[in-house]
Amino acid sequence: MAVTDERMLHEGHSYAFVDLTVKYPDDKVRNKPIVRHQGAATILPLLETDDGDHKVVMVRNERVTIDGFLLELPAGGIDKDEEPMEAAARELVEETGYRAQRIEPLCQFLTTPGLTDELMHVFVAQDLEHVGQRLEPYESLSVELHEPDRVLDMVNSNEITDAKTMLTILTAKTKGLI
Repeated sequence: MAVTDERMLHEGHSYAFVDLTVKYPDDKVRNKPIVRHQGAATILPLLETDDGDHKVVMVRNERVTIDGFLLELPAGGIDKDEEPMEAAARELVEETGYRAQRIEPLCQFLTTPGLTDELMHVFVAQDLEHVGQRLEPYESLSVELHEPDRVLDMVNSNEITDAKTMLTILTAKTKGLI
């Protein structure tokens, strides 16, 4: 299959709706609308407790697309000319009010490749210091601290249904981080 043309339908702040013209192996030409995305970053913030254990810093985020709130890891889009790790550090402070002394890559994945080329960069944030939230005016979210085992239970019981959060938690578990 080969993309023979790409037409802009709408350009937004961090994404664009485009219509691809695709020639398939059966020689048919079809149009495929997709979302071009600048990428995003998700952060697994691990807050060390007084006893040396960790809590996962999460946000309960209002999502108008589903008319409700989701328990998620902090995340956000990568701005133009911004590196993924910079975006992760910025979003961590904005959404949770914590600044990390250490941020390290965990993994990356395509969010929904049938719809978009969005690449999600995932980081682990540690040595956290509370500096205060810096929410955007349109954001409606609250910060929650959870035991790692409880977060795993919520993933396994479908209390957490946000894919980036689920995949990050499960990846961190397989790598021995939680």
